[in-house]
Amino acid sequence: MADKYSTKAVSKHLMEEIMESIKNVKGWGSIEIYIQNFMVTQITEKNIKKPQKNK
Repeated sequence: MADKYSTKAVSKHLMEEIMESIKNVKGWGSIEIYIQNFMVTQITEKNIKKPQKNK
């Protein structure tokens, strides 16, 4: 099970999780991928809300 999060041989499952995280960013944001000992340990999704300017 741990092999699916390895960075030595990136699995299809890991790529799908990363792509899903990218799709979850709404307009502005970022994705952070944390790696420890060649294993992805966390994928963080950040969405940024920008206030609308009055016109």
